[in-house]
Amino acid sequence: MAATLLGQHDRYTIDTADGQSFYGLLTEIEVSPRLGNIERKLNLEDGSVFATTDNNAIDQLFRSQTQGSGFLHHLESKLSWVVVALVLTVFSGFAFFKWAVPIASHWIAHALPHETNQLIAANTLSFLDKYMFAESKLDSERQAAVRQHFFSQLVPLESDTDITYTLHFRRLGGGIPNAFALPSGDIILTDTFVNISENQQEIDSVLLHEMGHVAHRHSLQMVVQGAFVTVVVLMLTGDANALVDAGVGLGSILLSTGYSRNHESEADEYAFNKMLAAGIDPIHFSNILARMTGYMESKDPATGSEDEQQPSPDKPDNELVDYLSTHPKTQDRIDQAKRYSRCFQQGLKTCR
Repeated sequence: MAATLLGQHDRYTIDTADGQSFYGLLTEIEVSPRLGNIERKLNLEDGSVFATTDNNAIDQLFRSQTQGSGFLHHLESKLSWVVVALVLTVFSGFAFFKWAVPIASHWIAHALPHETNQLIAANTLSFLDKYMFAESKLDSERQAAVRQHFFSQLVPLESDTDITYTLHFRRLGGGIPNAFALPSGDIILTDTFVNISENQQEIDSVLLHEMGHVAHRHSLQMVVQGAFVTVVVLMLTGDANALVDAGVGLGSILLSTGYSRNHESEADEYAFNKMLAAGIDPIHFSNILARMTGYMESKDPATGSEDEQQPSPDKPDNELVDYLSTHPKTQDRIDQAKRYSRCFQQGLKTCR
């Protein structure tokens, strides 16, 4: 219904087109903030609403109540300030996900008891056995030898007595050589990985790497990071599906990849330092890593055939693929292992 608002001193009068009149104090009216030239709404004390696009008149009439919004309107009406605000918003968002989230998740993950890791990993292995792994075909003597060596030589190197490690052997589709660590301390070695390892030291180097993931609580950190992202998206959009719509999903993948690379490097450092302490030459990590890479490049994991060569992740034309990889460049890791090997050959227990 059309209406006219008149204000004088501290009072107002509203006359409607059908002859009704309303009176009251200007201080009792709640005025919506000014956003560009969008229609303003005045909420009256009786619950009714007066709307108008005459924003200048509203600013004059309710000068004491709209000072803040007037300042905001001034800022948003200037393109230069809009650009500055946009840059600050983008940078703040980037800084939050790039630095604040990893730092906070690291602190939270290490503040939580180890039982949290066990809770996260509960039923995970059974799920992997159902959908990903198959029963190992390694002979029982070989499994027993690796397992006995693991518990007698490697587990004592870990100072965190809250961690209970368990070693499992499984087959992975396509004969992929790999190792996995669950946050609970369960470590899985694939048959192919064990078979292509030329000595126990190569197996030890990878086992220590996986122990590094558990000791540094990388899985729990990733869970906390995921929770941060989910909460922020829900706060901003009210709908987690908006991740895909807004393109945030890809951004989250890229950021998570960055975190995972850091975790892999940290686990490498853990393994190298433990190898120096145990008297194991870190060159063995370099050797098994190079062999695993060569093995995967020589056969198609999906078919098991060697007809279709896999591109090397370290070739220049595969830089994007390498960036999206959850691991640092293979050659960089090999070079790092060789650096620690030189320290080992000098009889050093630490390498700077």
